[in-house]
Formats: sequence, structure tokens, C-alpha cells
Amino acid sequence: MPVNSHDFLSFAKDCHNRADEIGYRNAIGRAYYSSYHHVLPAMVNGPKESHQGLINYLQGDACRGHEAYDPKDMRGIGFILTQLKAQRIIADYRLDQHVTSKQSGLAINMAVRLIEKCTEMTKSIAS
Repeated sequence: MPVNSHDFLSFAKDCHNRADEIGYRNAIGRAYYSSYHHVLPAMVNGPKESHQGLINYLQGDACRGHEAYDPKDMRGIGFILTQLKAQRIIADYRLDQHVTSKQSGLAINMAVRLIEKCTEMTKSIAS
């Protein structure tokens, strides 16, 4: 059975609840991927080839009318994805840096906010 963005977010919460550093690191990564996989299919005309390409698109062409959404929403989602990606890089590659429960919780909250915003945005277009 295929998974979706909400499954990634749920797993991020499970990882966070382990209450140890490896759990926090994995929670941050899964929060980022839940966001990425939620935004990507909502972009009708956006790039499908890279993570940074999606972020660049949200902050560039999507804001210039390549999508039917409000440019302010595109920039906001792009900003959140940028922040989550930066945290994922720390969590996955910077093993010399301590990752905390606070960082993990923040990443999860950012992902929840992004998913809510994206859902609201796509519903407004469908109406």
C-alpha cells in the first residue's frame, strides 16, 4: 500500500516520542519529507526533479503566475520548506551537532503548519 505525506508526518511524531537524539534526528527528516511530498503534487507546473528545484520554483516562477495560488502563499511555503530542509541537513549530516527535542518539535510543528496551509490553498482553488 502506498504511503502519503500524512504517513511521513505521523512517523515523524513517533520518532520524536522516542525521546532520544536519533529519534529527534529522524523526526526532523520525516517532517521535511512529509512537507515535500505534500507540496510537490499540488504544483501543477512546477519542477519534479529536485528538492531545491521545488523550493526555487515556489520562490520564483510560482510567485510569477505559473500556479493558480496566491504568490504570498507560494513564498511562505517555500520559506518553510527551506527551513525544514536546512534542519534536515543538520539532522542527517552534522553528527557533531547535538539535536534536541525542541528542534524536533519545531520541525514537526512547521510541517503541520505547511500541510494545513497547502490544504487550505488547494481547497480555495477547487472551490
